[in-house]
Amino acid sequence: MWMKSCKNDEKLTPIETIQLVKDSIGIEAVLEYYAGISLENVKGRKTKIISCIFHQERTPSLAITPSKNVFHCFGCRAKGDIITLVSLVKNVSQARAAYILAEDFELLQKAAPKLQTIKTKAEDKELVQAFKQKEKEMTDFLFNYKNQLKSTIKRITKQTGDLDRLERVYGVISKIDMYLELMWEADDISNPQERVKNYIAANKFIGKTIYPAIKKKVEAEGDKFWEQHKLN
Repeated sequence: MWMKSCKNDEKLTPIETIQLVKDSIGIEAVLEYYAGISLENVKGRKTKIISCIFHQERTPSLAITPSKNVFHCFGCRAKGDIITLVSLVKNVSQARAAYILAEDFELLQKAAPKLQTIKTKAEDKELVQAFKQKEKEMTDFLFNYKNQLKSTIKRITKQTGDLDRLERVYGVISKIDMYLELMWEADDISNPQERVKNYIAANKFIGKTIYPAIKKKVEAEGDKFWEQHKLN
């Protein structure tokens, strides 16, 4: 048994084994190995129809789609991927079917590099999700701060002699609008480096312009500020 022969630090979890099997084995090879069926001479460009291996029938109804590594029987309704196929043939759980496939197709020597690729993809996906969450948090912050500045403008316009201050506020709002537009269009940017660059630029703007203003306001208003901005 290959799982018993490998070292402790090389053992794969059921999820890792399932992913490794899906990434390594084609459904054509699985059908030939476990059912003795070759699709080499079966007609069909994308989908090949053969007699179902799960029930008796006169007219072939088992559709095999090699490009997607899946099967679907229009007679008995059996369907799934290569792991489902082996679990049905062997009458075992999907996790056990994955281990059987890994053992029969001798994937041990491929496990290390394949597993590393799987983990790298997963880590990359987590990083992207975390970055998108940061983008959203920044967008929400800028949007809320912009609304606060608009309220400030309404208050200032009722007073006289504050035109210079009003001009500065409009300048900050203009900058915020620019960064908000960049954040809202982030998903349309094809170059990830440009997207990160925009995020860094917006973050620097917040650190240089907005945070000092907030700090100054907190120091000036004290408890009154926190009372006005407390969370509901």
